[in-house]
Amino acid sequence: MKTHMTVLAGLLLTSVALSPTVSSEEQNVRATQLISASSMLTGLAPGALFPFVDTTPDGIVRAHIAITDATADCGSGAAPPANIVVLAGEAGGTLVSVMTAATNTGIGSEVQCVFHVTIKAGQDGLPAHVTDIVVVNANNSKALTGINTVTASADVR
Repeated sequence: MKTHMTVLAGLLLTSVALSPTVSSEEQNVRATQLISASSMLTGLAPGALFPFVDTTPDGIVRAHIAITDATADCGSGAAPPANIVVLAGEAGGTLVSVMTAATNTGIGSEVQCVFHVTIKAGQDGLPAHVTDIVVVNANNSKALTGINTVTASADVR
């Protein structure tokens, strides 16, 4: 019995000694989960909020958001979305508008223009801990139509 315990202890110590060490950065990379969501915004009421992505309590490290909306000019760098505001931030805390003229990629037409933005927690006015991406119907007189869409992918930790 004593011999078996000695062999078992030896194997345990050997396995610990030979196991690879992982840096904290590698552990963080491994702990990151990629999520993706897409939705038609048909019928989103005037002025309504749509909590599109909510990762509470985990944080969004980085996210890419694409929306389609009508705009007066779909040229690259022209106006931001006409009917949709996208907010990012922390639930119960600061939410920041992330769609600007810089997000107009010039893809599409005035009827359906594609807007793209990549956000990173703690940058460009965003809080250090981001948990939510919220879509707002900025048109206070009518619901959104079928040509309005939102897609997001996010690294969550």
